[in-house]
Amino acid sequence: MDIINSFSVLLVLLGILVTTNGQYLSNDITGGKGPRVVSLTIRSDILYRFAETVVTSTVVNELYDDRETTFDVSLPDAAFIANFTLEVDGVVYPGVVREKEAAKKSYEKAKKKGQSAGHVFHKPRDTNKFRVTINVAAQSEVTFVLTYDEVLQRKRGQYEHIVYIDPKQVVDQLLVEVFIYESRDITALRIPPVRNDILSNSFDHPTTNDLALVERPSPKTAYIRYNPSPAEQKKDSAQGVSGLFKVQYDVQRSLDAGDVYVVDGYFTHFFAPIGLKPLPKRLLFVLDVSGSMAFGRKISQLKEAMGQILEQINEEDSFNIIIFESDVYSWSNTMREANKTNIEMARAFVSSLDTQGGTNVHDALMKAINVLQENKQEGVDTPIVVFLTDGAPTVGVRDFKKILNSIDSHNKDKIQIFSLAFGDDANFNFLKKISARNNAFARKIYEDSDAPLQLTGFYDEISDVLLSKVSFTYLDDAVNLTSITQSQYPSFFDGSELVVSGRLNELEPDYNTLTMTVVGSGSNGIIELSTSTEIDNPNKHTPPDFKTRLEFSTIVEKTWAYLTIKKLMLEVLRTENPLLKDEIKSEAMRLALKYNFVTPLTSMVVTKPETRRVNDTNFDVQDDDAEALDDDTTDPKTAALTGSTGTLTNKGTLIKGGADNDPHFIVNVKGLDYAICFDVMGVEGDVYRLITDKYSGLTVNAKVVANKMAGDSNTSTHNHGEIKTFLGEIYIKRWRFVATITPKNITLMGETVDWTNGTRLSHGKTKLVVDQAGTMLVVIFNDRVAFLIMRHLKTPSQIRAGKVNFLGFYIVDYKGLSYHTHGLLGQFFRRHVTLKKTKNRKGKLMGRLRVSGNTQRARKVMATLGHRLNLATNMTVSCWMVQHNGGALIDGNITDYLVKSKASKDTDGIQLSIDIDENVDSKEAEVHKKENGLEMAETVEKLNDLD
Repeated sequence: MDIINSFSVLLVLLGILVTTNGQYLSNDITGGKGPRVVSLTIRSDILYRFAETVVTSTVVNELYDDRETTFDVSLPDAAFIANFTLEVDGVVYPGVVREKEAAKKSYEKAKKKGQSAGHVFHKPRDTNKFRVTINVAAQSEVTFVLTYDEVLQRKRGQYEHIVYIDPKQVVDQLLVEVFIYESRDITALRIPPVRNDILSNSFDHPTTNDLALVERPSPKTAYIRYNPSPAEQKKDSAQGVSGLFKVQYDVQRSLDAGDVYVVDGYFTHFFAPIGLKPLPKRLLFVLDVSGSMAFGRKISQLKEAMGQILEQINEEDSFNIIIFESDVYSWSNTMREANKTNIEMARAFVSSLDTQGGTNVHDALMKAINVLQENKQEGVDTPIVVFLTDGAPTVGVRDFKKILNSIDSHNKDKIQIFSLAFGDDANFNFLKKISARNNAFARKIYEDSDAPLQLTGFYDEISDVLLSKVSFTYLDDAVNLTSITQSQYPSFFDGSELVVSGRLNELEPDYNTLTMTVVGSGSNGIIELSTSTEIDNPNKHTPPDFKTRLEFSTIVEKTWAYLTIKKLMLEVLRTENPLLKDEIKSEAMRLALKYNFVTPLTSMVVTKPETRRVNDTNFDVQDDDAEALDDDTTDPKTAALTGSTGTLTNKGTLIKGGADNDPHFIVNVKGLDYAICFDVMGVEGDVYRLITDKYSGLTVNAKVVANKMAGDSNTSTHNHGEIKTFLGEIYIKRWRFVATITPKNITLMGETVDWTNGTRLSHGKTKLVVDQAGTMLVVIFNDRVAFLIMRHLKTPSQIRAGKVNFLGFYIVDYKGLSYHTHGLLGQFFRRHVTLKKTKNRKGKLMGRLRVSGNTQRARKVMATLGHRLNLATNMTVSCWMVQHNGGALIDGNITDYLVKSKASKDTDGIQLSIDIDENVDSKEAEVHKKENGLEMAETVEKLNDLD
């Protein structure tokens, strides 16, 4: 059957009613019977405040009929979707960002043809929900991958990255990983417990997440891992984990001009000094007390919040309160000092408020502006209006445009008007326009039990103004002034951060410094802070011992694009000129298409390719644009694994690498068109560590065997005297799962079976499958980790001549493993290798490679372009060959990967597995042995008890 034609997709972005700054992911299973979420992984990489989050969910339908499932993700309101893909039984269908109308036409065209199609669009709401409904065919699986980007905003003295988890069931593999690399030392790192989005100031709740692992590789980096087991998920509820996973942190600060980074013609400037005394404020609260505020608890919650806010007003401030319904009233005819007497009088006034009448927005705001402009104070202060309403205008001027124009004409002093939309009936788009045109922002206040905390939390953000009329100036004509996202700010609030980004003009080759000045009005007069920064080499910011997936060379430009689109969308709110509005939208759409962002002006379409077909036994190999070195070779990244029964692929995933023959290591790495090859000249009995990942509990070990001279046990050699060795045993251990594979048999959890054609074994969710020819074994874990083991058998006459049977080991999928994966093969999963220089020498093409990524030091390696036979594909592949057992290509020396040498006492498979675990790192192993104080026999006994 055609699996792809058995599903239909609906991709919709809807407004969120519960949270404005979170990520929500669920899988809706009708009636409790249907597709099951076997893996939900969320990885966030944060590099200099730029956060990229990838949500991956794999759903399996183990039933014998088709069932529907729903993939639900709530996005932070500031985030842009950057990518979405569907992977159905191994075939990947990517999303394409298009102009909204073109995307809609493409979606409708696909629907008419009966194809599977998805259309992702951004509805005009403050928060967004991403939803995909799909029909999963019987006995098949589908993987959803959603990527979104945002620049973290600093509020109340910290950055807060939020992931909202709600799979509505216990998940076999639930993993959240957050990688942070910042410009300054990270301070106040905190991971609260997972809970709902209702705010609480109760001391009854724990303050830390006991299930979250936190590592600090360096002062500027942090790694957070949340990986609750199914049993731990059930402790939360019968439906598993539900709530917000938060990471809160700040960076070290001082009284300076901030951090500026310049890469490839773009710059980003972060400004958040400390040590400044707050400015006096003139605060005017404009509160809606119309009849609708009597519904629910809104008026009582407003009174409670205002009582707390009034207590927090600084003594240097002055304030007043205006209430409005059909009419408008003032608590005082003038601004009042924030002394104890006035605060108590204002609290009594708020407590006596009653609700009645309609909603006269126009007159309330006109009165507020007049009061502040007529009651100016000597010296520097900041006038602020806090405007709260729960509905649209119903009395007086009700036309939105007339109200906006009236505010524009009356607000001569450019007073900041912060708007609060209380409840679902408030016209939030209208309030966003009011605030955008008056140098402020609007915020939703939800009708929940925590509404008072939402209100007081908002006030905390604007309670202290440290600088007013802040201006950013970039000297020497280095910056393209038209490209700057924002260079003038009316206020800098304590606990916040101002971010400016832009492009550079074309500079002279010897120009290597950007100079900037920040000027603002402080409590003691004008403050000027200046700094200079080098125009950076991107590699300068590559951390030596920690690296996120993000590249510094790209995030500066992407931050500029993100902030520019945000600025343009604000300008759309600020203008009523239709021609200017179209021009602004056109530029925003151009940037969104260039940088692949889903915005209010663009959409994403996911459609099944018309010519691509998938069936139960064969998968098409994806095209690859890399050119082969000559017509007789094939790029290793395009090769399928071919056996006697047809084509075996990793569901469309490229083979990462492997080790086979005597033994040749072939790995594909990011940054190179061709693979890298190296040989390991081991000795029979040596045991090498191929892969180790303490975070996912995985260890893969390989034991070396060697050819024998006919008639005795001596090893045979190559023509030049080297010992000809192979991989004779593969050992795989992951948590309680243990498997040993030899050319003769397969041992799973202590039970041994032969390599029978078509054998299928399983332990929990892990499956082992032998192909019909009996030459391939696939080991598949349920979280996107899969290996292929090839069996190479010699004839009886070859065995008598001293040849040996051996194995080949290949990595098919590794996405379920962590960034810290290591080993002879594992270290290359996140490694970056680039070709820096080539030279012909004696008819051979030599190359200088640069190795970077998840390694302690970047280094250069010499290699020769050659060929290797890939026994899994039976094809010759081109690769960069590195001599001397991998040389400088691998971390450390080849002996560092020896778990057991020939001189060691032989051990059985279980003991060998303990060697692997205890020697993840030679220094770490010694620490483990000292800490545990366990002899090998005791450790083996403990493992046997677990089994």
